[in-house]
Amino acid sequence: SIRGVPPASGCVGLQNLGNSCFMNSILQILNQVDFLTKFFINGDWKDDLNMTNPLGSGGLVASAYASFLSDLWSSKYCVLAPRTLRKCIGAFAPQFNNLHQHDSQEFCNLLMDGIHEDLNRVLKKPYVENLEAKGLPEMEAAVETWRKHLMRHDSIIVDHCQGLYRSHVTCPKCGHESVTYDVYSTVTIPLASSKGGKPVPLMDCLERLTMGEQLDEDNTWYCSGCKTHVCALKMIALWSCPDMLILQIKRFKYKHCNANKGVVRTKVNDIVAFPVETLDLSDQMLGPVDEDAPPIYELFGVSEHVGETANSGHYTASVRNKENHRQWYKFNDSHVGYTTPDATVTGGAYLLFYQRKKGRSRWGGMEKTMNNLGVNPHGANETDVDGFTQVKPKNRKSKMVRKES
Repeated sequence: SIRGVPPASGCVGLQNLGNSCFMNSILQILNQVDFLTKFFINGDWKDDLNMTNPLGSGGLVASAYASFLSDLWSSKYCVLAPRTLRKCIGAFAPQFNNLHQHDSQEFCNLLMDGIHEDLNRVLKKPYVENLEAKGLPEMEAAVETWRKHLMRHDSIIVDHCQGLYRSHVTCPKCGHESVTYDVYSTVTIPLASSKGGKPVPLMDCLERLTMGEQLDEDNTWYCSGCKTHVCALKMIALWSCPDMLILQIKRFKYKHCNANKGVVRTKVNDIVAFPVETLDLSDQMLGPVDEDAPPIYELFGVSEHVGETANSGHYTASVRNKENHRQWYKFNDSHVGYTTPDATVTGGAYLLFYQRKKGRSRWGGMEKTMNNLGVNPHGANETDVDGFTQVKPKNRKSKMVRKES
């Protein structure tokens, strides 16, 4: 690390530790997520620390991330070398414990999952069966799916960074249909066709997502009707949207490589014209809209990729400073410079990070929905495979206990 005064509070370069640009790109963006950074800087994360979760890191990832943010916002450094954080992440997820280039979206998911599990307020996870929603009223199915989710997952990441899909799958052979509501942290949107080489509007990509796609041979679906794996028709719709919304542009396609008889993920460099100031998803949402916190978003970060494949090339980030909302910065590992949001609209824009413009809506609005319906989000205990019943979730002042049913 290099001591010095950063160009702005929290705008510190990150040293490349050996093909770690994918990590640096994501860290710079998540650093500007106001509610998450304050949660760590203020020390609130310690109240939720879950040291015994077998799916977590024993608190190592959350602790390392807290220490990293503390250094980043100390105003003592102009460049940081996040070695401890990288080491803890590598121990938690061995696939990142090397000097290879990795996908920034995969790293983002992993880091947020590590923070979630380390801060999961559920101390003992009960056994929960997936809900088949076909035949149920939509609201009932969505609420029940989210309630089941909360029985195993309850953290600041769940509070503000996760939403619900409505997934409708149809078998092309027997016509059997399946409707489920699935939790997401990232919305992966397909690239709509470019007309005459012009930029593709983001809304066109979102509309293509909801139109449905035919699954290929690498992503077959098991049909319980005809008892076989099929290339089903899958339609996705947004039921709810979280306070922080991550959109992944599907730029990488699997391509067989004759040279080594392997498969590489090649890149499509088409430009997607995404809005900076206002992304209104009101018409795309199936679930109820909270008037106090509508699904209207503004861009605050872009993870950018230069190169031809997912596991090569270079990642950078363009981010709006949370202390000065009008100023954007370009982060290229240890180098920090000024930029504009318009400069991010390129064929390299890969992950788009949006935040809700007005208000906050916990659980993507599901908390308010459940309250309005009189549904206890932590009610209706379920029994796990060992015969234990969840009694209540952990809160700031109490711990969950389990009693034999």
